[in-house]
Amino acid sequence: MSGSAVFEFAADELERATRLGRSAARGALRGALAQALFDPGRVTASQLRLVIERLLAPEIRRSGVEDADQVCRQLAARLASQHFEAAGPESPDEVFSRLIRR
Repeated sequence: MSGSAVFEFAADELERATRLGRSAARGALRGALAQALFDPGRVTASQLRLVIERLLAPEIRRSGVEDADQVCRQLAARLASQHFEAAGPESPDEVFSRLIRR
């Protein structure tokens, strides 16, 4: 399963900022996205930034990252400083599908 350009950027940055390997960094990011019911292949920069700010720290802390809160703040700031091509809006079916999975 491949991720969006936003996901790929964040996963690479998370790997660089921590001692997590590629699969661990991507897995932690996917786990946080799954909690918020976002698809890594369609997540937008603003959605991912919220997930990083609110859900990622516990995921990476479980993987042994001691300064998880600081890592997440820096990662969210790096993500905010980038410009990604805007994805099209979610269709009503996509929104409804995501909401009923809760």
